[in-house]
This record gives sequence, structure tokens and C-alpha cells, in this order.
Amino acid sequence: MEEFTYQDIEDYYDQTEVHYRYWWKLEKSLGLHYGVWDENTKTTADAIINLNRVLMELGELKENYRVLDAGCGVGGSSFYLAEKLNCQTTGVTLSQKQVHSATQKATEKGLEKQCDFLKCSYTETPFEGNSFDACWAIESLGSAQNKADFFKEMSRIVKAGGKILIADTLKPKPSDISYNKYMKMMLNGWAIADILSIQEVKDMAADYGFTVKAEYDASPQIKKSVDQIYKAYLIGRFGSRLYNFFNKNKVSRFAKIHYKTGLAQKKTFDKGEWKYILMVFEKGE
Repeated sequence: MEEFTYQDIEDYYDQTEVHYRYWWKLEKSLGLHYGVWDENTKTTADAIINLNRVLMELGELKENYRVLDAGCGVGGSSFYLAEKLNCQTTGVTLSQKQVHSATQKATEKGLEKQCDFLKCSYTETPFEGNSFDACWAIESLGSAQNKADFFKEMSRIVKAGGKILIADTLKPKPSDISYNKYMKMMLNGWAIADILSIQEVKDMAADYGFTVKAEYDASPQIKKSVDQIYKAYLIGRFGSRLYNFFNKNKVSRFAKIHYKTGLAQKKTFDKGEWKYILMVFEKGE
């Protein structure tokens, strides 16, 4: 199984940000994740922002919570929670470029006193114990080589009675992706070695004192996002191949293969090899 270092993950986000800015309307959505569509959703950016609402309501977050945004990207979820619930948020990411972008956007929004950002791994944070009312993790758990390290660190820094809110791609049951061409193409193209099954996440959380309080399968609601990414693949594949051919010594590692994930995520989603699951865990008193 291919492994990815912190530097690899930083490289992935830095090298592919231009793709998200073009195809995923990053300037408006401020999110690098799947969008949740419903009858009121009109645009891709709206769907991406809508995931924040759905997860926030599922987790029953309260006003003035202190929230760790684990794998914060360019800060979209942090800003959403600050604006909707007056939360005090701290976003952590492995990308210094994202820290800069998020910090700059916080200033533009007048949220610099509520939202701060720093470069570090969510498995090794500098925070004191019992510092946060909640941890928010959208499509970030998969990046950890040892997923248990995430829950171990959250058990240290989340207060008793506090919550972990997760939205992520998870397998419906445990499976070996070693010989699954498209699962490997999808995950490795995102600098992810492997993902857990739904039950494995629950068991791992339980090992560190967290119990499931809510669970929601949002797979039907993200299907349109899956199809949009596949459409981007169909439109961009020939141009990407030509660019790669004529710029063999220039194109970066992840930018070179990123377009293929559009095909892989569609094939594996349609086969039911992963689902998009929202979960809320609560730490025991």
C-alpha cells in the first residue's frame, strides 16, 4: 500500500488548488469537498456550503462553542460556524499556503478575532487538554496514515461531553483495495493511502471514549457532485494528457494525475464501493 507523508499531503493541496478554484468555485464555496444537494440548492458552491449546514444541524452545535476545524482547507467551515453560531474556531492544516489563504480571508470577512489558523497535523496539536467543545472534520480523516491517532488526539483535547463531527468517504464494509484499480486511483490521487469502513470508524472512536450520537448517509445527496467531477474529467482529460506530454519535466506529481480521480470516484461510487457518511460522536463524561 502506498504511503503519503505530511509533505506529500501538503504538495497535493498546493499543486491541485488551481483545479478546485476553477471547477469547484473555490473563491465562493471556500470548500474542497463534496457538496450536498437538496431542493433548494442551485449551484455547486451552494451545495458545498450546504454541507456545513447539514453537518452543523446533525451535530447540534451550540453558540459560542470553541471548535477545532481539523483539516480546515481554506477556512470555509470555520467562517460558516463563526458567522452562524458565533463560534471561536481554530483551523489546522498541513499546507502553509492554505494557512495564508484562510488567514487572509478571515481578515477580509472581519473574522480575524474569531477564526485563527495554523500549520500542524491534527494528530499532533499544540493545544492543552480539554480545550475544545467540538472537533469538525470534513474529508480529512482519510489523510491520516494511522486513523487511530486522530481519535487519540481528539480524546485529549476535546472536553468531556464534547463532540466530533465527521463527513467523509467510507467503505460500507472492510475491504482490501490492493487489487482495486479505481479505488487506488481515486484515493492515491488524493494523497490518501486507504479509508476505513463505517463500522471501523465507530469501533475506533469507541476505543477512545466516543459514542455515536447521530449518523446520516448523504450518498444520494452528493451524487450530483460526483457526476459534476466526472463531467470535469470528461471535459479536461484530453487537455490534461496533452499538457502532461508536452510538459513532462514541469508538471507536478499530483497535478499530473489529479484528473483521473474524476473517473475513479465515479466508477467506485456507482459500484457502491464507498458511501458519503456524516457522523457525530460524543465524548463520555
